[in-house]
Amino acid sequence: MKKIRILLADDHPLIRAGFRSLLGMNERFEIVGEAENGRELIELAISLQPDIVLSDISMPGTNGLDALEQLTGEHPAIKFIILSMHEEREYILRALKVGASGYLLKNIERFELERAIITVFDGGKYFSPVVTNILAEAVARPEVIDQGEITPREKEVLELVAKGNSTKQVADILGISVRTVESHRINMLKKMKVSNTAELIKKAFDLKLLA
Repeated sequence: MKKIRILLADDHPLIRAGFRSLLGMNERFEIVGEAENGRELIELAISLQPDIVLSDISMPGTNGLDALEQLTGEHPAIKFIILSMHEEREYILRALKVGASGYLLKNIERFELERAIITVFDGGKYFSPVVTNILAEAVARPEVIDQGEITPREKEVLELVAKGNSTKQVADILGISVRTVESHRINMLKKMKVSNTAELIKKAFDLKLLA
């Protein structure tokens, strides 16, 4: 039976050693390389052409998702499984958008990790139960996906605008420039897929972003 060639990517040596030890218990798996940052991940993936990349998200320099996005277009044969502590919706949705075939949380058991690798190697997709629940909620509430991610600063701007403050007043209250306030407003219009401030405020109330 063909061995599944795996590249590990994580900036913590102990975590890489732990997963290397776990994966070494299965004769089907062969660890062909290890990367400690996104740039190294890209270089090793191109040179080694592994079957599966197991990658963390948070790494120095280029993160795991950015590395994945760079690689998937030119190297479609390489399959990616994100292995992370991040269970926030924005990370999961972006991972899917840039081509991940799996998303696992680092507290998984060995049997689930093995099942995920084999499933993805065979052409399927695999997600931890928590991740599956988040995806199901996103599908049930498509507006959540469309609205994008409103940052804390953008929400502050939105709340002040909704209270009737002018752009200059918002800038003075937050201690930022008028240009920065306008930049935040434009970003929110794009994320919420609306064309003006009135529509932005209405949609924010509809989505309960504003009380």
